[in-house]
Amino acid sequence: MSLHGKRKEIYKYEAPWTVYAMNWSVRPDKRFRLALGSFVEEYNNKVQLVGLDEESSEFICRNTFDHPYPTTKLMWIPDTKGVYPDLLATSGDYLRVWRVSA
Repeated sequence: MSLHGKRKEIYKYEAPWTVYAMNWSVRPDKRFRLALGSFVEEYNNKVQLVGLDEESSEFICRNTFDHPYPTTKLMWIPDTKGVYPDLLATSGDYLRVWRVSA
């Protein structure tokens, strides 16, 4: 049986810090996209947007932004048709809604 043309079924990604929250995006135009929130025991934490590079079959960091305090919850807008603005909600000390571009 040839392995040529067969896709990888298990993917790995190692975040640069302890992951405290995560959520998959369901937008059809942003396949295999994941938001990860850090847990660093100080005020300055991060949210990282990770996506699958289908050519290399590896998850890569697409964007990182600062977040005050660890994110206790992350959630993408539940937009299965891709018609609404690309939004990501995070919670920590407050509920924040971020508009994601690119």
